[in-house]
Amino acid sequence: MSNEIAQLLELQSIDQRLTEASERIKRLQRDRARFEEKVVAANQAFAQKKEDLKQLEHDSLMKNLKVDELDANIRVYQHRLDTAIISFKEMEDLRAKIISEKKRIGEMEDDALQTMDTIGQEKEALVAAEEALGERQAELQTSITETDDHLRQVDESIAELHTQRTTLTESMTDFLIKQYKSLRKKFSDPIAVISHTTCSGCKLKLSGSTIERARGSLGLVACEHCSRILYIE
Repeated sequence: MSNEIAQLLELQSIDQRLTEASERIKRLQRDRARFEEKVVAANQAFAQKKEDLKQLEHDSLMKNLKVDELDANIRVYQHRLDTAIISFKEMEDLRAKIISEKKRIGEMEDDALQTMDTIGQEKEALVAAEEALGERQAELQTSITETDDHLRQVDESIAELHTQRTTLTESMTDFLIKQYKSLRKKFSDPIAVISHTTCSGCKLKLSGSTIERARGSLGLVACEHCSRILYIE
């Protein structure tokens, strides 16, 4: 194997590893974004539970205030019945209102008791949810930290590969680099081995003369089908 082919193979290997590292960076960044989204979703879910409990407590307060209002109405109606000089029809109307208001109070008190039970259950659930949220946040933060560590490691490997690439290309001729760059635009593997009389890149059968020229190591030999640079191991 000629020195030129060895250099090209090493350059191809470095570029392939750089491509893989770049894809790895993208995957890790997507993973990190998903972890952050999950943190936001967990916080929002807990915040919604708190808001739901707050709304229940507000509803309970409103119901109690309404009960107080109805009770006050009953006292007013009863006072008028007891002290005022009114017609029989008005007396009947007041008595009907008192009965109606008492019925409403009974219904609302039952509803208020159910609401209070629900509030108690929701408060217990909120305590459990807060504990679960803390655990979930810690778990996701660990995943984010681990992902950041992996990102740093890949960044470091990319920097090292770029250093190796620079050192390698400084030892290569401009013509060789130009040929490689031109093929690299079309193929991720511009350097292909001859395997069983075929180009490992395009998988097409090579002519005998092409194989012989590659075996002779007399300059660069291109595949007659895809133009990849060929070599024999």
